[in-house]
Amino acid sequence: MKATLAFSTLLLLSLLSSPGFADDPYKVVFETIDCNGNTGFATVGPDEIYKVGDGDCSHPQHPGQKLKQLLIHDGSGSYKVYTLSQEEAKNVMLEVKEYMRARKGVLERSDSIIISH
Repeated sequence: MKATLAFSTLLLLSLLSSPGFADDPYKVVFETIDCNGNTGFATVGPDEIYKVGDGDCSHPQHPGQKLKQLLIHDGSGSYKVYTLSQEEAKNVMLEVKEYMRARKGVLERSDSIIISH
């Protein structure tokens, strides 16, 4: 039993320390849109998201809806700003909540090992 547990632990640690696994943390992918209607995609880590706020302009295809701004920690004390539709902002928030629930579930299971960088 102890040998199986030790082997499992070593296997997990070797997988977590492998370059392919360590360089590929969970990311949230979302569609961006600017005031002119130009669209694109962005990818950020859920832990980098600071908040979602109101944007400065209306959605080009839905003039009654204001765009949202997603503020992202850039690591230097400033923020990157992405502009999103209201629907996409809701999707990002839902994905972050699901991710955090999953992390909480891992923490609550006593047989899990969590290694953070």
